[in-house]
Amino acid sequence: MSATARVPDLLRSQAAAGPDHVALVVDGGESLTYGDWQRRSTAVARGFAGAGIVAGDRVGLFFDNAWWTEYAICYVGALEAGAVAVPLSPRLSPPEVADIVDHAGIGVVVRPTGLAAALPALPGLRVFELRDVEAEGGDEDPPVPSATEELAEIIYTSGTTARPKGVACTHAALLAHDLPAAPEGKASFLHAFPIGTNAGQECVRMPLRRRTTAVVLASFDAERLCAVVAERRIRRLQLVPAMAQLVVASGAASRYDLSSVDRVTLSSAPAPPGLWAQLAAAFPAAALYNAYALTESGAARTLMRHDPARPGAVGRPVGETELRVVDEAGAGLPAGEAGEVWLRRPGAPPREYYRDPAATEAAFAGDWLRTGDLGLLDADGYLHLVDRKKDVIISGGLNVASVEVEAALDDHPAVLEAAVFGVPHEVLGQDVAAAVVVREPTTARALQAFVRTGLAEHKVPHRVFFVESLPRNASGKVVKRELRERFAERPAAAAPAAPGDDAQAAILAIWQEVLGRAEIGVHDDFFDLGGHSLAAAQVVARLRDAFGVELPPTAVFDRPTVAELAAAVSEAVMAASSS
Repeated sequence: MSATARVPDLLRSQAAAGPDHVALVVDGGESLTYGDWQRRSTAVARGFAGAGIVAGDRVGLFFDNAWWTEYAICYVGALEAGAVAVPLSPRLSPPEVADIVDHAGIGVVVRPTGLAAALPALPGLRVFELRDVEAEGGDEDPPVPSATEELAEIIYTSGTTARPKGVACTHAALLAHDLPAAPEGKASFLHAFPIGTNAGQECVRMPLRRRTTAVVLASFDAERLCAVVAERRIRRLQLVPAMAQLVVASGAASRYDLSSVDRVTLSSAPAPPGLWAQLAAAFPAAALYNAYALTESGAARTLMRHDPARPGAVGRPVGETELRVVDEAGAGLPAGEAGEVWLRRPGAPPREYYRDPAATEAAFAGDWLRTGDLGLLDADGYLHLVDRKKDVIISGGLNVASVEVEAALDDHPAVLEAAVFGVPHEVLGQDVAAAVVVREPTTARALQAFVRTGLAEHKVPHRVFFVESLPRNASGKVVKRELRERFAERPAAAAPAAPGDDAQAAILAIWQEVLGRAEIGVHDDFFDLGGHSLAAAQVVARLRDAFGVELPPTAVFDRPTVAELAAAVSEAVMAASSS
């Protein structure tokens, strides 16, 4: 890679060497060759220039996985025009999108046809459809800077503060990466990471760095994932542990030929030790890997092939990555002693928090990233994570800042005070819980609906506990450790109520399949049974297939019992028949 290379140069090189090679495929949607990717990205870059976008302008990219190929075209086109790409996920609430637009200074947002309703109308914000930007491209390429130090993208990620922080990355920072040898075959890589996450961004750049075919699921479904593996003879999978657990729990591995998979990598969250044996049974021909990295750490990361002798380890440093475990003063600790994990890759361009020098200074010690995670090194240099950042909840691989959710709850007129914390979840690792002191009567569902109006679904507390007071220490701070211990266990389920009609029976069967539980009553709460957002999406998809109705993605959250969901299905059927 030359010293002046920028991200669009990678696509230019791949398109010159193999223009007809299919680089990207959306399952059930569009395919994109390297040649078409290059041609259309250049047209987008010209369209941006024609719209008055100049080098350094921040451009919001409002796309979902169903439009992954169009996102990739717009992403490279923005960088080719010298702009700074800022992914915006439709999974965010309108207030969250508005906050990012304001903080990043975004003046233009590009979206595909079909996502208009999900994008909030904001004063002064210009919104274009990708097809219009592409069609308006002229014949002249826009002038762009050649330096790799130019800012390329800003990825917003929730952390320890209420406001999401934007991790700013230069072209050089994005290109500093170690990759294993590329596998042979056209359809070699499959994932379902959302656009706008660090893992999703790396999956966009994967086919730019090496010639391969990246297949993307429009939405995660365990059954469909296994079907795509069998249909396309996929060789490599990258999953968060929550997805992997759903795959093995679904039993789909026994219904499809998964022998083509030679590598499965888990990342983005700690993996339960017992999951590895289940994965080995589901993918008998695959080598299993565990990875540890953060958005802020860039190319610095650890990786290991799973070793049953070290079930909780997340690997050793990859390539030039360096790793330290330190005490509170920053002094290195010997093997076996737990402390904060620090990561760096010497000489690699650093990342920083956009327009937040104080947060950058707090997170970095020179070129070392203070991860905030607690871990220890064993005698052979393998990293073992001991605990996560004290108040950050890691739910399904996504960070949830407890103070952000607390602020949302505090805005409800019935809430006097609230403390948000993580509780164990068999699939997500952790789920969001809240202990609430109220000044007037309310319900858990009312509070959840209120939070949902301002925050993404993975931040909504699915377990709400009403308490007389919050436990505090001598200095008046809430002791969340006591809350986690007090509410760690799920309440004992009452005797399950039987379905009252065929619709309830059919929905009950879907829940039993998705949740992997036999004892479910029609009045049991989906989330008390261990449900979560990934499982809720599968329920909605199966309801569409079973009843031929389109329910909103929030249907299970809004009506979290079989009886209520059956009523929603009945309403949808009646509405469809009368239209």
